[in-house]
Amino acid sequence: MLFVVFLSVGAGAQGINFQELTLNEAIAKAKAENKFVFIDSYTDWCGPCKMMDKEIYPMKEMGDYFNPKFISLKLNAEKGVEGPAVKEKFGIKAYPTFVILDGDGKLLHMFAGGVLGLAFIDKIEESFNPEKAFGTLQKRYNSGERDKKLVASYIMALQATYTADVTELINQFESSLTEDERICEECMFLYDDYARLESARGKFLTDNLEKFRTKVGRDKIDLVMKKKYEAYYAGIIGKQRVPNFADFEEKNRQLALLNLKNDKILPVYQAAVKTYISKEGANSLFSLIKEIAPKIESNEMDRFLYFAIPSLLDLWTKQQTEEIIALVKNDKVIESATKALEKHLKTTQPVLQK
Repeated sequence: MLFVVFLSVGAGAQGINFQELTLNEAIAKAKAENKFVFIDSYTDWCGPCKMMDKEIYPMKEMGDYFNPKFISLKLNAEKGVEGPAVKEKFGIKAYPTFVILDGDGKLLHMFAGGVLGLAFIDKIEESFNPEKAFGTLQKRYNSGERDKKLVASYIMALQATYTADVTELINQFESSLTEDERICEECMFLYDDYARLESARGKFLTDNLEKFRTKVGRDKIDLVMKKKYEAYYAGIIGKQRVPNFADFEEKNRQLALLNLKNDKILPVYQAAVKTYISKEGANSLFSLIKEIAPKIESNEMDRFLYFAIPSLLDLWTKQQTEEIIALVKNDKVIESATKALEKHLKTTQPVLQK
């Protein structure tokens, strides 16, 4: 929901060796050295691009992986000749976008958005997996292949490039399948990434939960459902959804019937929503958060607190809020929560700040 990823510019000596070459020169050099071409398409204003340069590219592990295997280029999509030309050639619309070519200049893979740590190497490795590489999937799809697994993989890879709206492709794919055919692992992206809890797809997943659990695996399905309820509750306390207490209680009833595994964070969301709507129970919620925080993964608690802290500031004391902020592990969430508290205090009477 929150922490998608961040990126950067300029690698150190032990990191990725970005070369000052034109695209054609890079392709020729890659062919001569039996390597591939890696392109980072970035802009000056892109925050994730800056983070990538600072945190990812200078890593020794990146240099060890990229330098023997790739001719690497950094191209500003908005300056010079090469950067805008590459942007146009590959239809780049989001930054950073990473493009991987073979020694003949043919597209192997492409995706947008940074990836933290060594997971970035895993994403680049998808270039050599025919079931994940966008260029390979696109070629097969354009040739007329319509195998269910191929179409699903192509849509997901296309979405990851952020070059096109995949809504129509998703609708066509779903319509081409019977209800029984939709209950499969390949189809899970329909019900994970493209289905709100109350949508028709969300209802289909809920109504066929046991079938999905059997076909796909209970752990995977329960995780998807857990994320949907998190998103529902977060939408309320994050002020992205109009509070409706009757609907909230109905969703709680439905959740109880699902018997999800590893759902310790969901009761905390429920308590927060109830407090947010009713303006009651703030002290009990404070105690619950303090109790549950050590028992769940920090990223789960950080996601919850990102939404909860700004929404509940007027119900907690300054000291309570500071104690809750102290539970946060993610620096960006800490910064966001601290700014929200400071802004709140400026508009609150001194007696209420004690």
